[in-house]
Parts: sequence; C-alpha cells; structure tokens
Amino acid sequence: MARQPNTIHKAEAQSGKPELTLMPASDGRDPRLVALVRLLARRAARGLYEQQLKDHRPPHP
Repeated sequence: MARQPNTIHKAEAQSGKPELTLMPASDGRDPRLVALVRLLARRAARGLYEQQLKDHRPPHP
C-alpha cells in the first residue's frame, strides 16, 4: 500500500493532535467493530421480532 505524502504528518504537527491509526488487536478482532456488529445485530433482531409480532397478531373483531 502506498503511503500518502508527508501532508498527514504536517497536519498532525500543525494541529498538535496525533493521527488516528487502526491497529488490529492481537487476536485480529477490533473491539470497536465487534461492538458495532453486536449493536447492529441486536437492532436487526429487535426489528424482526417486532415485525413478526405485528404479522401474527389476531385480527381485531
């Protein structure tokens, strides 16, 4: 992968903030991505469950 020109380091020096780098965890799983996947899975499961409840309600008399 080709590196960007030194503009990133110049911007870092000007702002005084370090550059955000994504380093893989020792087991190869990024805990932030794992948390995001769990959140999205819970939302999808909740939505599916609510839709199934709505679809299987008995009709009102």
